[in-house]
Amino acid sequence: MPKRKKVPIIVDELREWTQPIGVVVGTHGLKGAVKVRPLHYATEQALAVGSQVCLVLPSGRRQKLTVQSCVAKGSLWIVRFAEMTDINEVEPLVGLQLTVPQDWQPPLAEDEFLLSELQGMQVVTEEGELVGTVQDVLESPAHDLLVVEGGLIPMVKDFVKSIDRKQRRIVVRLPKGLLSEEVSPKGRRRWQK
Repeated sequence: MPKRKKVPIIVDELREWTQPIGVVVGTHGLKGAVKVRPLHYATEQALAVGSQVCLVLPSGRRQKLTVQSCVAKGSLWIVRFAEMTDINEVEPLVGLQLTVPQDWQPPLAEDEFLLSELQGMQVVTEEGELVGTVQDVLESPAHDLLVVEGGLIPMVKDFVKSIDRKQRRIVVRLPKGLLSEEVSPKGRRRWQK
């Protein structure tokens, strides 16, 4: 029997770069800058000068790029990559996604939380009464909203008193009538159908 050849196994280091942070939506100028629409609230930290991001190509292949400059312009970011110096190089990037490693997290202050951290936490009143479990977090221009079984709770200091990462618990003080079970049956019929 002929001896088998050993085939080297190549591990793609970018395979784990799956957390989307933005989408290239257009070009900007002639020197290779692109317009990026953020998909993540921490896109600014991910696109810091000198940081690396991954460009996901239509074929599924990935390319690592180094951020040379990044400036906010309205709701978009104008980004220039060190590897791209001409408009002809960046035109094919329009519509492609930028990603970072799956376990990447922006630097957080003590009172800051990732939205994904809040999902599944129990919400209780200051008296210890269970309100529900956070099913989702909606981002809105004014403030984020915790989605619980009974309704939406604004993420403002007047309502959210404390968040405990270790116990996975959010303590709230809610005004009467904020959640659906606190609304009279007559009033509930108008907006629940």
